[in-house]
Parts: sequence; structure tokens; C-alpha cells
Amino acid sequence: MAIISRGLDCFGLRENLKQATSDLDTSSQYPTWRFLEQLICLRTIGGEAITDIGLLHDPALMAIFDWDTIAHPTTFGRRLGKISWRHNLELQKLVTGLADTLLKPGQRLIAIDSTVASVFGHQIQGAELGYNPHKPGRDSYHPLLAVDVATRSVVDGYLRPGSCASAHGLDGFIRKVIAESKHPADQTVLRLDKGLTSGAILDTIEELEVGYVAKAKLTAKVMGKISQIEKWRAFGKGHFVANIRCRLDGWQRSRRMVVIERNLPPKKPDAQLPLFEMVEGRYEVVVTNLRMKGENVWRLYNRGTVVEQVIEELKNDFAATAIRTRDFWANDALFITGLIAYNLLNCIRRFALPKALRTARIKRIGLLLLHLPANVVRSSRRLWVKIKRDHPMRFVFYQAMAALQ
Repeated sequence: MAIISRGLDCFGLRENLKQATSDLDTSSQYPTWRFLEQLICLRTIGGEAITDIGLLHDPALMAIFDWDTIAHPTTFGRRLGKISWRHNLELQKLVTGLADTLLKPGQRLIAIDSTVASVFGHQIQGAELGYNPHKPGRDSYHPLLAVDVATRSVVDGYLRPGSCASAHGLDGFIRKVIAESKHPADQTVLRLDKGLTSGAILDTIEELEVGYVAKAKLTAKVMGKISQIEKWRAFGKGHFVANIRCRLDGWQRSRRMVVIERNLPPKKPDAQLPLFEMVEGRYEVVVTNLRMKGENVWRLYNRGTVVEQVIEELKNDFAATAIRTRDFWANDALFITGLIAYNLLNCIRRFALPKALRTARIKRIGLLLLHLPANVVRSSRRLWVKIKRDHPMRFVFYQAMAALQ
């Protein structure tokens, strides 16, 4: 955890947390930014509830982070209840800032996706009945996320009520992501799945002069256009590509669509011949405004599947949607602290760890480094972290601490 403490200073998170919540501490002895810092640390060690905050009540940890005390879980709930949407906007800037530290020149692919988080409990604000494939009929939240595919960092994200549709608030979310990004807009490409693709959203992206690769639904009109294709170009094994132009309902104009056909022979013949040829899974249609070959557009879209892995890590390894209170904006702040914790560890593994661990799963990083047994002693007015001499991660830890100095 000494690595986390040094990372908080290295990337300026402590100062930014102070500025984001300074107006909440006019009459409080214990500042709000300390609560948020402790929540970020709790997530990095796998805490899944506010009641787990007692795990941080350790003399060595309190010395490393310079904490005077660890508040009671009820105090966390009461103080977080004072957070409003304005504070959450400031916290979102910390998420974006950590993602920008990993920016590289050239094309940047940002994958935007939503997920469903079931809520178990009553009288929780924003937990409403909506689409929930895992727990049908259960109240849920419906967070929206933007992920940088190359660096696997979260660019932005916020919590939404469970009754929201997939594309609800997407227009403003895209405008915010592009406006706050330090990367040139003409070198940015947005990746959308078919639940987020609509004519209005594509109009917004084109207005911002940003590229896009968006999956389109196989509607009757699209299938009619596909049936009229005469020339297919083969690429790979059993894959064919073609380009069409189509204007769907609600669109102001026609757009280029890349059609991919899979014509792979079955691994083993079916015992019974199908009566009708199944279309589902055979064709993929990607709408784009990029000038590149169709197969490259398809490959670029498939690169964005990284967003599913990031969402899975956020939900399972960081409990980003599991730690919650009864107040919606407090839950949104708790969700954002999960994004900050993820981006912090992502920056640490890419800046301070050896090449073999730069793409390791965050959970594995925690196992190898954050749960490292050591002695913490105070000598010469400084804290010293002493690790067993023959421990395999000893030098990795010291090199990471030096890199974050």
C-alpha cells in the first residue's frame, strides 16, 4: 500500500481531492477528501462495502498514509450524503486527468458502453426497474462509461437510474468527453455498440468532427440492402467484406456501412439440416465515417471489445457499483472513486512496473504488490518498508517506489 500512497502524491490526487471538496469542510475537523482517499484505498485492497473500512485501521497503514483516525462507517454515509452533482463533476475530472497522463500521439480509440448493476435493498435513490438481463425484475443502476482502448484507462463515467435507456444522456456525455480531452478531435475515434447507435448521436459526432465506428442493427431495410450486394471481397479465412450506403429511419442522410459476412464451414456436420438459413451471427454491419478499408474498420471496431474487460474488472475487482448508500449523488461519488482507484493502479502498472506486468490484470497486481508482507519501521524521522530479502517481488516493489518518486 506504500505504492498507492506514493501514487496519490505522484499524480497529484491528494491536492485535487482537496480542491474538489473544499466547500464541504467549513466546520468539520475531519476533511471530506480524507474520506474519499480512504475509500480509494479500500477499493484497491478489495473492499466491497463501507463496513469494510475497518480493514484500514492498522498502525502501519495509518502511518504510511498519515491518517490520524479511521471514521466509523455511519460517519462515511452521513458525510457522503452532503456531496452533490457539482462535486461529482470535479471528481470526474480526476478520472479524465489520470487517463490523459497515458495519452500517446496518433489515433485514439474511445469505446463507449453501458452496463447494468443490480441493487439489493430498499429506498435507494435512482435504483429503478429497467432492463436487467442478469436479474430480471430487480431494481438496478445503469452506468455509462468511456474507455481508452490503447491504455485501458477509463476516460469518463457516471451513474444513471436503472430505468434509463442505453442511449439516455449519451449526447451530452460525448460532448463532455471530447471537450475535456487533451487529444485532437480529428485524431479521435468513438466506438459504439448497436444499443447506442442512432441518427441523432451520429449527427452529434459528425458535428464535433470526430471519427466513429458504430455497430448497426440488422433491420429489414439493412438486410434488403445486403441482399442486393453483387460483389464481395474475400479477406482472411471464410470472411467477406462489402460496402453499402443506407439511410435508416430517423437519419437525416445516408451513411457508409461496412458489411462483414462470415461463411465458415461447420466444425462438424449437423445431424439435421435447418429448414431456414440462420442470419443471426452471419452478418455484421458497422457504420463509419472513416476512410479506410472495410476489413480495417471491422478490426478497429473489434479492438474496442476491451471495454467489456474493463467493465468486468470495475464491477468485480473494484466493486465500483457495489459500495453504495441511500443517496443517489453519494452513490455516484462512490462509483467515481472506483474509477479513480482503477485508473490510479492502471497508471502505476504502466509507469512503474516491468514490461511483463504492464498489461496484467489489476487483481493480479494487487495480489503481487498490494498484499506484500513487510515490516514498517520509523527511523531517522522517516518510514522504512523492509521486505524479506528472498521475496520474489522485493526488487519490483523498490523499483516501482523509485519510479513514482
